[in-house]
Amino acid sequence: MTGKSWILGAALFMSGASTVSGEPLWGGDFLRPGIHSGFNEVRIGVMAYDRGPFSTDDFNGAVINGEFVFASPEFLSAIGAPRPYLGFDAAIADDPVHFFYGGLNWDFRLTDRLYVGASLGGAVTTADDLKTPATYKALGCRVLFHLGAAIGYDISDHWTVQGYLDHFSNAGLCDPNNGAEATGVRIGYRF
Repeated sequence: MTGKSWILGAALFMSGASTVSGEPLWGGDFLRPGIHSGFNEVRIGVMAYDRGPFSTDDFNGAVINGEFVFASPEFLSAIGAPRPYLGFDAAIADDPVHFFYGGLNWDFRLTDRLYVGASLGGAVTTADDLKTPATYKALGCRVLFHLGAAIGYDISDHWTVQGYLDHFSNAGLCDPNNGAEATGVRIGYRF
């Protein structure tokens, strides 16, 4: 599966997973999307640079991650009430590369407090050399796709903690397409 078809498939799954002809696919709360749709949320965390399931683990460093997630507007309820988000990854390394990103975030209920999240959007990188860098991943393009995955636990109605992975890639639209990933933990406060 090519990068473009994978992204399209993920978007179609997330947008159609909640309903078919207006009827929920799952009974009860298990895998119900939009569980936090009425909340704004601030998230902050620390992650390991170049660590993830698609990463080659060539580089080391830390990443500070931050996001602001907005309450879902009513017009998005037809696709599972995703929440728009804006975020950043700020690398702490010898030659740091930062990302600014945004898109839509879906949260799906597993238990009363446990949930999974998926994000799909776009990003911009501050990398100087997009083709042949020596100290970070060659990303190929300045404008990239952003994918995020989380498993979270609601400590209370307002506080949550997440294991989080984000992935930045050009999906094969530019050459090279090495992608960049970071994996870590973050806390969130909903209001």
